[in-house]
Amino acid sequence: MFRYNFDEVTDRRNTCSEKWDGLMETFGSDDVLPMWVADMDFRSPHEVVEAFAERSKHGIFGYPFRSESYYEAIMEWVRVRHGWEIKREWIVDVPSVMPGLAAALLAFTSPGDGVVLQPPVYPPFFEVTESLDRRVIHNFLKFDGSWHMDLEGLKGLLSSAKAFLLCSPHNPVGRVWSEEELSALSSMCAKAGVPVLSDEIHCDFVYRGYKHIPIASINHEAAMNTVTFMSASKTFNIAGFKNAYAIVPNPAMREKLSKVLQGLHFGSGDLFGILGLEIAYRHGRDWLDELLLYLEENRDLAVSALRATGVGVVSPQGTYLLWLDFRKLGMSQEELMKFLINRAKLGLNDGLTFGPNGAGFARMNIGCPRRTLEEGLHRLTKALS
Repeated sequence: MFRYNFDEVTDRRNTCSEKWDGLMETFGSDDVLPMWVADMDFRSPHEVVEAFAERSKHGIFGYPFRSESYYEAIMEWVRVRHGWEIKREWIVDVPSVMPGLAAALLAFTSPGDGVVLQPPVYPPFFEVTESLDRRVIHNFLKFDGSWHMDLEGLKGLLSSAKAFLLCSPHNPVGRVWSEEELSALSSMCAKAGVPVLSDEIHCDFVYRGYKHIPIASINHEAAMNTVTFMSASKTFNIAGFKNAYAIVPNPAMREKLSKVLQGLHFGSGDLFGILGLEIAYRHGRDWLDELLLYLEENRDLAVSALRATGVGVVSPQGTYLLWLDFRKLGMSQEELMKFLINRAKLGLNDGLTFGPNGAGFARMNIGCPRRTLEEGLHRLTKALS
């Protein structure tokens, strides 16, 4: 029996929502059902909403301050949810994960340096790397019915790389990397002197039977060669308030990253992002546990319905994202996106933005009430029939 009503449908239009109010700009139509941007259509935990409302009554919104209680909440969350004992001095404040990753690239690489990515992967990985005049090195994921790292192929790439960007759990394919994969990857990068910059923002979205392992928690060698990025924003659906943190056990790496962040002068952070993290980490565990069960039901429903239409999909081990394979339709990517927008009336992420091996694919967000998901699946089934 759910304590929280994840079936509730809330109208998000005209709320400055990129996902719902940005349809015309992105898809050329406001008549599509948005199942793209990776935020959820669920209300945040009521403790978080109430804390925001109460703080708003104060009426003064000056520069914020992160108390020791804030950092204690992070340490407790990482220890309880992910089995990793971290120290206060390891935590570095960042405005959000991607600016943090950009700062890390500035800290540990130079223009022209190679940066290894594992496509298909989160599009901003490419955008940040290329915008900073670094060179993308593709270490494509392998597919044999499920998705795997190409560790053998990675061996020949690290000699020309200065950083490795890891997505864990992986967006968009939904893999929760095993300890064996992470250990092998970490060892290879450490031996090559290539720091691992690990985006673990989806770490709290892992389904039963799987466990997220922070790569830096594998062993001392991994810890000394990794910068880990986490945030409460994805987990508790408060991404509109920018706030995240890096965990950097290596003092020399921490000093380099902190120096770049200081130079960029990101400031003291987002007041409500800071407040939201502490309240959510201290009071949102039951909400998250129920949410994961609900999302698991969404996942199973969607995978079953999609397979019945002939669309290829691997059931994700984590995240609330599905990586849909439409290659059997024999369409070009442009034709596929037009089909999804004009025939299916769906707003999905274009697979090609996730890398060259994303051609023929699209990403679907199932972080929504059941009724919304069923409507999206109905539209796609009808368009394909």
